[in-house]
Amino acid sequence: MTAAREYRIAVIGCGSHGTRLARAFELAGCRVVSGVNRGQEGLDLFCRRFGGIPGYNDYRKMMTEVEFDIALLGLPVDVNAEVVEACAKEGIRGIFSEKPVAVTLAAADRAVAACASRGIPWSAGDMFRNAPELWEARRRVEAGEIGEVQSINIYGCGGNQMSGQGCRQLSDGFMFASDTDVDWVVGAVDGDPADRELGHIDQHSDNDQGVAFGILGFANGITAHLHRNIAARNGIEVLGSDGVLYIGQSRVGKIWHRRGKELELTGSLFPCPDPAQVALQEYDEEGWEIPRTRMTDSVDAFLEAIDGGTPVKCSGADMRKALEVVIAIRESHRRGIVKVDLPLEDRSLGLVPSARRYIGRRASEGTEAFLASIEKHQQEKEYP
Repeated sequence: MTAAREYRIAVIGCGSHGTRLARAFELAGCRVVSGVNRGQEGLDLFCRRFGGIPGYNDYRKMMTEVEFDIALLGLPVDVNAEVVEACAKEGIRGIFSEKPVAVTLAAADRAVAACASRGIPWSAGDMFRNAPELWEARRRVEAGEIGEVQSINIYGCGGNQMSGQGCRQLSDGFMFASDTDVDWVVGAVDGDPADRELGHIDQHSDNDQGVAFGILGFANGITAHLHRNIAARNGIEVLGSDGVLYIGQSRVGKIWHRRGKELELTGSLFPCPDPAQVALQEYDEEGWEIPRTRMTDSVDAFLEAIDGGTPVKCSGADMRKALEVVIAIRESHRRGIVKVDLPLEDRSLGLVPSARRYIGRRASEGTEAFLASIEKHQQEKEYP
């Protein structure tokens, strides 16, 4: 990772992802100065691991007592947007949260506006979109290497979790349409969009049922086609007038150029073997689990934006856009699989993700499962 920085990090949500991200920020030279968690056992472990820092059960109290530069949110979706708003009002240097960013579009709108009105960078998610190789691929596409982009195939778009998993592939696909606005959507979910028996959280059947198929129409004329299943390909395929770019979720990147009637493989975009494929569950000399490449890329991209005053590569607004697209797919199905124009007028519409993403692992799976998920991130050691 990059050179040391003196940014002070307040971690709100000290579960599995919050812990791993806090370690990644620490490796980047930042200093973790406080932790906030509703459950005391997880909070105590987190604070010991990061040098006996102060811990809180209420983020509001932490904000009155701790000076910090960056808020790192490892929160369930039901409270994420509310805490983003509160952090923005503190006038801090930046916010790094998880995805999905909100349940409803209205909540996402408020959080985006709270950050934008104060000029506070908000990076949303440990995302492949933060990889420098992906931005190099975009540069090459926009420079005309595969000709004029005509359509994009997005493979394995989330399966039964459009908002939790599918937003990753969607945001990758947006890049190769130059992050242009989506004008319309047509599609269907994988279940009955109005069946209240599906899901166990929301009586109004707004639970995330996954995507069966979808087509997006961008303002610049490009279309994107969403494929539910992971088959021989799992990633993004960009079809140009003179070539094809494919980038897989396993960090495989290839470019083909048209030679007459045939396609000829002309280049690769990623190192091989990629360390991201072997990092999980390996430990460093301090006993910490080694962060995967996608996570270190995400932290580095965010800190580089803070350092240089440049836009973040995967913003809260980007993730709001993904949320709106998947809600629009469900609305298309509810209305008879018809074209739905964006932006959606009804901002109260929402999508409830899986229970673990919605209310957190502790609430959905119990204290034992929660503690097991965080204990594995550092091998057992004695704390002072």
